[in-house]
Formats: sequence, structure tokens, C-alpha cells
Amino acid sequence: MTEIVLVRHGQASFGGANYDVLSPLGQRQSVTLGAHWKQIGFKAAAFHSGAMSRQKDTAKHALTEAGIVAAVHENTAFNEYDFENILPGYLPMARHEHPELLKDGGAALRDKRQFQRIFEIIIGYWLAGRAPEGKPVEPWLDFCARVSVGLQAIATPEHPRVVVFTSGGIIAVALRAAMALSDTMAMQLNWRIANASVHQFKMGRRGLSLQGFNNITHLELARDPDLVTYR
Repeated sequence: MTEIVLVRHGQASFGGANYDVLSPLGQRQSVTLGAHWKQIGFKAAAFHSGAMSRQKDTAKHALTEAGIVAAVHENTAFNEYDFENILPGYLPMARHEHPELLKDGGAALRDKRQFQRIFEIIIGYWLAGRAPEGKPVEPWLDFCARVSVGLQAIATPEHPRVVVFTSGGIIAVALRAAMALSDTMAMQLNWRIANASVHQFKMGRRGLSLQGFNNITHLELARDPDLVTYR
């Protein structure tokens, strides 16, 4: 049985020119996690990350601060779903079916609260298997299968504990598998996953089981409420 520790990346650059870059706060969150790991003597047999910059940089900052010298194996199985194409692909559908939410045009997409409401509607279209306009996107069930294969591949007898630096969607898929959640419930939990949070699973003969969800003890111990973010 292998313990799989999933770490969500630190805060990315919402509203910036490139979302896939840790914000200064995201860097602090990653360093705070590493400092906590150093204090408790955290160890793992292997470290993995997705191929996205925010995932790899969270790993770099955390492991450097923890004093852990180890290779981080890059694996696209742990990349986040393609929200950068999901959003424009389904936005015309949302605009047509929910004009009240987009009456201010682009301004609604720059406001975090309004953006969340619109994005939840768009993700609902994706979960339901509706076809987007424009560029094709990875279907929800294909995304789930990709994550499942990736998690199974890293759960090996010689690795009793492995760490994966990844994103909220991957953690939501793991929760879906471990707790037999509906697609909608899995994504509702996704919205509650904190940046730089830690999630523990066990992979055994019967698949995944949940051991711990949304652990942010390392951020809380820093006694800085600004460190706790969700987007």
C-alpha cells in the first residue's frame, strides 16, 4: 500500500498575463509548507509534479526550504484540466443561457466572485459532456481516466509514500474515486481546496482511500491569515 500525498500549488496569477506563474503570495505559501516539513522531519520515497510552471515551482520552493534534495519527476498526468480553453469554449453558451451574469461583458470575468459563478456554470457544461464551441477540450471522463492512470503508476511497493505537486482538479478526481462522489460533488469540493494545501490518500488493492483532506496546518501555524487563499 502506498501513501499518496497530493499538494495543491501555491496561489497562481489570477487576472495576470500568465496565470501559470506563482504570485509572490504563492511563493510564500510554498516556502511555508517547506519550512513545516523541515520542522516535522517529513520524508517521502519519491516526488512528482505536473508539467505546469505553478506546480513545478511550488515543488522547488517547498523542497528547497525543507532541505530535501530529490529529483521531482515531471508527469503530464498531473496537469490541471484545460480551463484556459474550457472557458472560451463554453462562454458563448453561458452568455446565451445566462445573460444576466454577463450583462457587464468582460468586467464580470475580472471580478473574482462573478467569475466563480460563471465558471461553475461553464464547468457544469463540461461535466455534462456538452460540446464546446471552437477548440476541442479534453472531456471530463478522459481527464478522470488520465489522473487515475497517473496515480496508479506511482503507487509501487518500493515507494511507501510519494508526493505529487499538482492542482485542484486532480485532487477533486482523487476524492471522486476515493469517496464514490458524483461528478458535481467532486467539483464542488474542488472550489474549497486551498492553495498549498495537503491531501493524503492510500492506494491499495481496492483503489484509493482518503486519509486527510485540505490540511493547511502549516499555513495556520504561520499566524498570517493572508496565507490562506483559494484562488
